[in-house]
Amino acid sequence: MRHLLSLIVTGSIIFMLSSCTEKSAHWQKYTSPDGTFSISMPEGYTKVDKKENTVFGRQVVHYITWKPSVFALDKFKLFQVTYTEYPKGEPIEAMLDKSITERKKDFTEVDVTPQNITVNGYPGREFIADAPSDNVITVVKQCVVNNRLYDVAVVVKRNYPTNIEVGNFFNSFQLLR
Repeated sequence: MRHLLSLIVTGSIIFMLSSCTEKSAHWQKYTSPDGTFSISMPEGYTKVDKKENTVFGRQVVHYITWKPSVFALDKFKLFQVTYTEYPKGEPIEAMLDKSITERKKDFTEVDVTPQNITVNGYPGREFIADAPSDNVITVVKQCVVNNRLYDVAVVVKRNYPTNIEVGNFFNSFQLLR
């Protein structure tokens, strides 16, 4: 009887663990409602609009976010794209610097140096927060196009092979007009 009980318990645990993980998320193409950008996101993403304080003042920030279920935090913690309107007439380079500096505060206490990048040919900034004492790595890329600030971010667990998924996510971001 004890042997049968241990088999049932072991089998139940294996079943629960295998059914609660998302080893390979299914990806799908997301295109913004106004047709200005597209990106590949894992299935199950959410879309939320929030009125928030930004470096441009109080305005609506549009979030497209995927987070794994509680039982599937083995590799990824977050895939996210946000966008908000950028005020006309503001110097793009200075606002990118200010925006990326504020964004770093969301992910790290450690000072990281942002890098100049281009995203689909447009000027941008990025930073990678990879503090050895932390168990996650964060990558954030921002750009300004047609009076809109885009922020594309990934948070992954340290020591997991996630380069392909992260690369596919960032490379799939396309500005459409």
